[in-house]
Amino acid sequence: MFYLGIDVANKSHKFLLVSDLGEKVAPAFSLDNSSDGFKSLLERFQKLQIAAPNLLCGLEATGNFRENIYEFLTSNGFKVVLLNPFYTNKFREALRKKAKTDDIDALVIAQLLRTGEYGNCLVPDELVLTIRELVKLRYEFIKDLLNYKRQSLALLNLVFPEYHKTAVKNPFAVASMNILQQFPTAKHLANVKVKHLEKLVRHIQGNNFNCDELQRLVDTAKNSCYSGKAHTARGENLKMILSLIQSLSNNIQKLDAQIQDILSPNGPNDSFPGENLLSIDGVGKKTLAAVLAAIGRDGKSFANAKAFTGLIGFFPKIYQSGESQRDNLMSNRGPKYLRWHLYMAAVASLKHNPEMRTLYHKKVSQGKSHKQAIICVAKKLAHMMLSMLKSGQPYNPARVFVNSTS
Repeated sequence: MFYLGIDVANKSHKFLLVSDLGEKVAPAFSLDNSSDGFKSLLERFQKLQIAAPNLLCGLEATGNFRENIYEFLTSNGFKVVLLNPFYTNKFREALRKKAKTDDIDALVIAQLLRTGEYGNCLVPDELVLTIRELVKLRYEFIKDLLNYKRQSLALLNLVFPEYHKTAVKNPFAVASMNILQQFPTAKHLANVKVKHLEKLVRHIQGNNFNCDELQRLVDTAKNSCYSGKAHTARGENLKMILSLIQSLSNNIQKLDAQIQDILSPNGPNDSFPGENLLSIDGVGKKTLAAVLAAIGRDGKSFANAKAFTGLIGFFPKIYQSGESQRDNLMSNRGPKYLRWHLYMAAVASLKHNPEMRTLYHKKVSQGKSHKQAIICVAKKLAHMMLSMLKSGQPYNPARVFVNSTS
């Protein structure tokens, strides 16, 4: 049996073959990340007379560069294992490989395969991979959106501190965005005619601003405490940030529509993966999409809830040495998008799910802070969702909380 360690990269991949005895079959070699490079790899196997049944290949489940080489090898009959980078790093430490080079990385992967002490990462099918791409991009857009909103609010509080006291107090509402993109500061609004503002908001569906409210907006701008310094530059900055907010909001809506379309039945008798998870009050399709993106259709890649908790990163990092002890902090390993969606689902559960609300209050009564109690609820949701994904059964509080809320 032979073992092939692959260290993937953008332009080229590093390969290293070892035998059953752990000896290098040949020096490490690099091949381009291209069709010609992949074909050259097959030619090397033929020259070394290594057949597909006698070769186990391994690479780390990091980034997107692994996808093409993985699909190429599997389509040609080779067994390929996706390895968790955390475990390969620990194995490198066990081998006392202090340096980190492409050659060493490929060697570590090959030797880890030879031990047989490895765990496969989830290899998503087309549906799960599609959901994962949508969920990850949506999460990044939301992060950027929240960041731009904070920036715009900070700037608006400088260039028009009294804006929140006016009728158009929400700066991210459609009417308010239209006004601010034309007249972004108090200095700009102080010189505008009310009829002009009325034209900007008249066509907006649901708009109920009257001329008196718009006049008060202009009057407030005239009496604003804004000094007027750098109002041109600051106004342009605010308009650009608001434009980015609008663009991101539109793109998030498009992603939401695609997720909604995937997680919707096409017919009365059709279903979709994880449909039973929506029976949990407080869990919606966006949370379901994040869970499917991380653990697949059926959750069978995780042996138990503890392994799933390890993926999420909802466990404390404990440090004790002699008499010194640090505060336990959350590890925050694993997909950030999954942690965020579970946390938000936990917050929603406090309003919609009586069992989760009871759990939250129990944790608070035990001395946990608000955020710690929310994380406890999020962990409970994660455990429930994994179990339900495996069983296919709907949410049953009597079964989940059979003894006590824990």
